Amino acid sequence: MTKSKEDQKINAKEDIEIPEPDEEEIRLCKLVFGDSEGFENNLKRVDNLYEFDEDEENDGTNLFDIDDSSDEEHDDKFLNNLKNREDESGNEADDSDSDSDDDNMTHLNDDQLFQVDSSDEDGDDEDMMDIDSDSEEGGEDNGSESDYTSDDSDAWKDSDDEKVSISLLSSDRLKKLRKVEHDDHIKGRSYINRLRTQFERIYPRPEWADAYESEEDKDQDSSDDENTGISRDIVSASTNPLLDFLKQNQTYNLQNKNSKLLPTGKIDIIRLTDANIKKVSKSGIQALSFHKSHPLLLTGGFDKTLRIYHIDGKINNLVTSLHFKNLPIASAGFANGAEQIFAGGRRRFMYKWDLSSGSVDKISRLYGHENTQRSFENFKVSNNGKFIGLTGNSGWINILSTKTGQWIRGFKIEGTLIDFDFSLNTNGHVFLIAVNTAGEVWEFDVDNGKILNRWQDDSGVGITKVRIGGERNNRWLAIGNNLGIVNVYDRLKFVEGKTPKPVGVIENLVTSISAIEFSPDGQIMCIVSRSKRDALRLIHLPSCKVFSNWPTSGTPLGRVTAVAFSPAGEMLATGNDVGKVRLWRLNHY
Repeated sequence: MTKSKEDQKINAKEDIEIPEPDEEEIRLCKLVFGDSEGFENNLKRVDNLYEFDEDEENDGTNLFDIDDSSDEEHDDKFLNNLKNREDESGNEADDSDSDSDDDNMTHLNDDQLFQVDSSDEDGDDEDMMDIDSDSEEGGEDNGSESDYTSDDSDAWKDSDDEKVSISLLSSDRLKKLRKVEHDDHIKGRSYINRLRTQFERIYPRPEWADAYESEEDKDQDSSDDENTGISRDIVSASTNPLLDFLKQNQTYNLQNKNSKLLPTGKIDIIRLTDANIKKVSKSGIQALSFHKSHPLLLTGGFDKTLRIYHIDGKINNLVTSLHFKNLPIASAGFANGAEQIFAGGRRRFMYKWDLSSGSVDKISRLYGHENTQRSFENFKVSNNGKFIGLTGNSGWINILSTKTGQWIRGFKIEGTLIDFDFSLNTNGHVFLIAVNTAGEVWEFDVDNGKILNRWQDDSGVGITKVRIGGERNNRWLAIGNNLGIVNVYDRLKFVEGKTPKPVGVIENLVTSISAIEFSPDGQIMCIVSRSKRDALRLIHLPSCKVFSNWPTSGTPLGRVTAVAFSPAGEMLATGNDVGKVRLWRLNHY
């Protein structure tokens, strides 16, 4: 009986002889699976794992050696051959020094494979971060840029930072990074830190970032400053730096009310550092306003930004600023005891900035009187801070409440309304004076809405500006026209039922009058025309004579667009069409 095909295949497989493993196969099996002899030897070494001493190191024993037999040399050669093949296809082999280090590492415990970097005072300072010292020359930074230096090392350092020298006077954009006026060249690291400081001034740090810093870090920073003598610029994280300034209770040094009378003819005046030298406006200055009790100056213009400066006559630091996205500012000023700021432009709304809370509210609704108010471009705040007057169209003056922003009442005059101004009468009532292009003057009582008086100005036509001021806030009334003529009236000489006559006529300017301001004591009147360069004059009151010695042909006024006196009258600020605010000291006060 013949065998089946399956049985024949099985017998054929049994007849195949399996050769004995060669030397290479044995070594591979030994490396992969190990052997009983090596396993027992390694168990013995595990017992002595935590008893490693110098004798064991000198013996050259290795916990991770597979076998101590004579085959170890062959195994090492085999592994080295495999390693050399991989190195040929990849990177080059390490040099002899690194090979020797690798051999030494095999005799170390796990806790000896790592080292904690704890540099001491006597160690090499080659890898230490360079810090600008006070003795550096060339106008470089004096070490005050260590604001952001911490114990944590940077993730990446550029060695060229210390080699680069940057001039802060090379462009206007870099001048704002100066700490003092003579700052010029600084190193790259100092430049980086100054940019970071400038960024945090514009965008204050969030509260969570300040809370993240522990008190221990602050104490460590202060101790480092004492030891190294490094001065730090603290960037306040407050979102209302103006409120912080007001809490410092810095006030004007008001002079004695019984000051001497100002002499006529010549005025003692000197120039101070520009009020906005720290941050020049990007457009012409349209509004200037001094704080009533603190040395602060508010500026506004078509760059849509309100800026408040601390006026000291030397540095004039920028305290804070507020930018509006959609409001080119035409009028702005402090109100309500300088606790609020109002700003308006050629829009159908205006903004109220509350300095105590930092909130900004929008005022836009006139509740049925929108047709009489096309824009909030020209407005004025009453002396007691209760009312806002808006120059409307068709002869209307709309009165709003400073607290609620709601419409209270309106006054209408004949013709085209040109300008108006608030003041207080002897009874403490608020009244306003309005004038049209034909020179007709109306006087209204704002509290009860009654008409007090109506009369004709001597100029006739072309009226451009009206202003009340001086002693007790209402003695002097000035009306300017488009020919540069200003009529000055003394309200103390007004007689009921008779047309007032000017006590003085100023004809020193030949272009349209754009601004009139009185000093707080009423001894100086400033008239301005923005139509011509350097068109500004100071007039002595009550003589109505122009001071002959100022301004001169070399006085850098430019086209003056705004003017303001400080509350004590000791300073005069003038803004021009290129965004600069000149500051002058009146030495009489």
